[in-house]
Amino acid sequence: MYREKLEEWLQSPYIDTSIKNELKSIEDNDGEIEDRFYKDLEFGTGGMRGKIGAGTNRINLITVAKATQGISNFLNEKYSNDEISIAIAFDSRHMSSEFSKKTASVFAANNIKVYLFESLRPTPELSFAVRHFKCKAGIVITASHNPPEYNGYKVYDEFGGQVVKYADEIINNINKVEIKNIKNTYFDNNPMIKIIGSDIDTLYIDEIKKLSLRKDIEKSIKIVYTPLHGTGNKLVRRVLRETGYKDITIVKEQENPDPNFSTIKSPNPEDIDSFEIAIDIAKKTKADIIIGTDPDCDRIGLVVKNNNDEYIPLNGNQTGALLLNYILNTLKEKNSLPRNGAFVKTIVTSELSKEIASKYSITTFNTLTGFKYIAELMQSFQESGKYNFLIGYEESYGYLAGTFVRDKDAVIASLLICEMAAYYNTKGKLLLDVLQELYEEFGYYIEETLSFSFGGVTGQNKMKEIMDFFRMNKMNTFAKKSISYINDYKIGLSYNIINKNKEKLNYPKSDVLKFCFDDGSWLVLRPSGTEPKLKIYFSVKGENEEKSKEALKCFKEEMSNIINQI
Repeated sequence: MYREKLEEWLQSPYIDTSIKNELKSIEDNDGEIEDRFYKDLEFGTGGMRGKIGAGTNRINLITVAKATQGISNFLNEKYSNDEISIAIAFDSRHMSSEFSKKTASVFAANNIKVYLFESLRPTPELSFAVRHFKCKAGIVITASHNPPEYNGYKVYDEFGGQVVKYADEIINNINKVEIKNIKNTYFDNNPMIKIIGSDIDTLYIDEIKKLSLRKDIEKSIKIVYTPLHGTGNKLVRRVLRETGYKDITIVKEQENPDPNFSTIKSPNPEDIDSFEIAIDIAKKTKADIIIGTDPDCDRIGLVVKNNNDEYIPLNGNQTGALLLNYILNTLKEKNSLPRNGAFVKTIVTSELSKEIASKYSITTFNTLTGFKYIAELMQSFQESGKYNFLIGYEESYGYLAGTFVRDKDAVIASLLICEMAAYYNTKGKLLLDVLQELYEEFGYYIEETLSFSFGGVTGQNKMKEIMDFFRMNKMNTFAKKSISYINDYKIGLSYNIINKNKEKLNYPKSDVLKFCFDDGSWLVLRPSGTEPKLKIYFSVKGENEEKSKEALKCFKEEMSNIINQI
């Protein structure tokens, strides 16, 4: 079957010569051909992501054009009586510019007006542009923090969030498209394609600056910033400069866009190795904090200094808790806390945040994993007027304040993190001091995520066996801790272990299990939606650091033992 698909591509008059030449160069490699053609690159709810190359199971000019045609068909059918426009942005990866131009050309050929950024831009600025131009959709060409050989195609709705509501309709439209039916047109000087840039940057930055809560504080803190070869360099530096931060050292080796991410193993701020050069610079400059943004600048990592002048990475839950506490405390101090304030987090984000929000009488909302669900809830707040969105975040280093963007935003987060650090610096406190105060007040929370890789069909079956085991065995205890209830998001039910009652869960159906313990700890099992991995999230609450770490160790050991026995 895969050889037949190869021949279809080689014989098709609609396939570019460069793609055919690439396929001819490997046509004697049967394993490679099978991998490239045994299936179509999967288009999920948020878009598609894969290795760059020729073939149906790769991202290339053909698969990008096919997706764009399907989205065009959907938009032209749904908004048949409206003038339709779409915004497009792209990152620093291989082929990102080429993919964005192909995307723009196909939309233009389908009579859809395009606003295309002139050069690479942060993903959250695309969300801003969709809302600013009142577009019906948006596209970002990015593979976030994946390895260099990957790229991706993310789809946004008319509200600026990653598409959720119409995802199935879009996928169905894309699956129906045949290569011969893809429309195309010229790119250069096309009246349907408007190139945008600095004007939108200024509007975006001006909105971000309005989020500053303490404009007049002393801003002499020393900051080291690395864009990790991605899109954040210009705008993160600009927003900090325009709000008064002057002592900023840029990691020169990682300043410029580089699709190979040459100085790092992984362009991921969750990986402390990505901060190796930045930490060396921080030691020399005696920096107070280090911030690093991922390639499409929607996520940010934070490394802070302790009392021994050592640099300690904070995880996403810790940074989020500090930001939440800083924002709510500042608003209270200024008598600006709204009565209907809302904080939104995902179900795998630490409950420390809920404790903090409750202290300030702010309502906490939970969503499934993925910022698209946070954006969807933000839109419902706007439409109903019942709640005032203040901040949302997820444990995987994504944060958002304000409502003019509907995706996690590392440009916004960079400003708020630096302001927070500067404020506590004026109080003679390090961020670690403040975090310790939160632990002393609410309990010592510690979190960790494990990923178990399961490749191929065998791996998929193994993951299903593991999920079935935990789903079928209603355990009372785990690692000597008592389980209170189990949330099964696949069937949409919460099962109370103590009284055996069941309650409906008001979430979209998803293959996720959450075990909640009577001491406030929990664990979650979730097969990844983008990788052949089973992700297991642990959150332990204890009286002190020692007891929490010991409990976490027991959790991990028991989980590994069970998985190895299945």
